[in-house]
Amino acid sequence: MTEQIPPYGLREKRSQGRPRSAETRQAILDAAVELVGAREYRDVSIDAIAATARVGKQSIYRWWPSKADLVLEAFTEHSLRRMPPLVPSADAFADLEADLARFFAFMRNDLVAKGVRSLIAEAQLDPEFRAKLYDGVHHVRCEALRRILRHGCALGQFRRDLDEDVLAHVIHGAFWYRFLSGTRQPYDDGYARDVVALLRPGIEAQP
Repeated sequence: MTEQIPPYGLREKRSQGRPRSAETRQAILDAAVELVGAREYRDVSIDAIAATARVGKQSIYRWWPSKADLVLEAFTEHSLRRMPPLVPSADAFADLEADLARFFAFMRNDLVAKGVRSLIAEAQLDPEFRAKLYDGVHHVRCEALRRILRHGCALGQFRRDLDEDVLAHVIHGAFWYRFLSGTRQPYDDGYARDVVALLRPGIEAQP
């Protein structure tokens, strides 16, 4: 049975000494996503998140050191970690295109896009948070690409001397430029196809 979250204040009194509540934690994450999707990031406060989740601020600070850390975890939980792993096929080029296309589709979601742009802006002002953003988002995506690249090498489709980090950064650079620059050019299925087609001559194994 789902835990009924009592009004603000009562929860704090009853929560002392209790183990971390999955329901409460999820309520806080959901509130963070909801508010950042509805307002500008700078206008969302810990107080507002606590009120929306119907918890006390102490519950939030017990688990997250800052608003940026909370919002980062909220958006990674609602996005990258919920994307099912790509099942490798017999064509690594098709896998690469499919992976980019589904990532682009997710990032076209207005709520996700707004939240991620806010986090990137915050990261430019806070080097420590910037490292967390890399580990939580960029590194996760690079690892997904590395798995595809290694699969392509195992199939004999990709060159074995490829620098995985350089290639992953080149591929994602194509996305982040369109996502952040303000260009009206889309990042859609066609763009994913074009990126892979452009890279193919340089990464394809020679007979």
